[in-house]
Amino acid sequence: MDILVINADMIGQSVMQQVLKHSGHQVTFEKSFQNAWQLVDGNGYRMIIADATTSQQAVQHFITQVHDQRDRLGKIYILLLTEKGQNGNLVENLGSGADDYLSKPIIPHELKARVAAGVRILTMGDELSMAREQMENLAMYDNLTGLMNRQAFFKVSRGELERARRIALGISIIAIDINNFKAINQAHGNSIGDDVLQIVAQIIREKCRPYDCIGRWENDKFIITLPGVISADAEKIVTRIMAGVQSSEVSLMNGSSLDLRLSAGIASAININAYVEIEAFLQSAIQAMLNSKQAGEEQVVVNYL
Repeated sequence: MDILVINADMIGQSVMQQVLKHSGHQVTFEKSFQNAWQLVDGNGYRMIIADATTSQQAVQHFITQVHDQRDRLGKIYILLLTEKGQNGNLVENLGSGADDYLSKPIIPHELKARVAAGVRILTMGDELSMAREQMENLAMYDNLTGLMNRQAFFKVSRGELERARRIALGISIIAIDINNFKAINQAHGNSIGDDVLQIVAQIIREKCRPYDCIGRWENDKFIITLPGVISADAEKIVTRIMAGVQSSEVSLMNGSSLDLRLSAGIASAININAYVEIEAFLQSAIQAMLNSKQAGEEQVVVNYL
């Protein structure tokens, strides 16, 4: 771990250098809290050892700076060095955002133990953050296709619509349906049906831009929000998706391949007025898709808002 030590004591620096290097850490020394803040702000240190014996005011100000920027910098573990008998003032420091203290003079095995405890706390925090992120992802994404689920798509698309309204940006929503999906499931089973959904989802991802909002709406229906795209360009994207699906191969055990066909509908608006809401926009795209199914396979219907 990269550790920043704020300490002007040469003897203390020597002890910490030996202990921390021996424990596999990278150590940077800085004498002033002002210069140390510049390092923290630009170098991503996760742990700071700060000598609080010189200036209580300086260390409290430094801790406050770190604490105020925690959302941007992430969790930083702060270990304070204090003189024996100084702990009466330490409660205030700990309350300001420091995590632990170690009395001077530094005893090597105590320093090693306190740093190891800090590393464990940081590691547990990282693991909890990762677990929380995974839980959030599970709540946002469809398990089978990896696309946004209906609830997440609705939320993100509402934000895109509001942004388009605010900056007078065009926007389109595409609804896509696999025409013969029910027949595929009935003839070949759900496992083949799941393969089809995953293949179509992957093709949609490949034919869209990285920042387009793509979701699985329900069963074999997919939906895409395209910020800054109006009808003609949205139709080009649909054409690319359809061509990609047509050229894909889903092979069966008997050596034959499935012939996949799509229908698609587009809702498009050049300017979003004050009365257009995401619910109506989505329903317009879905209705256009249903109309395209009635018109015949591989058809694209566009509704203008």
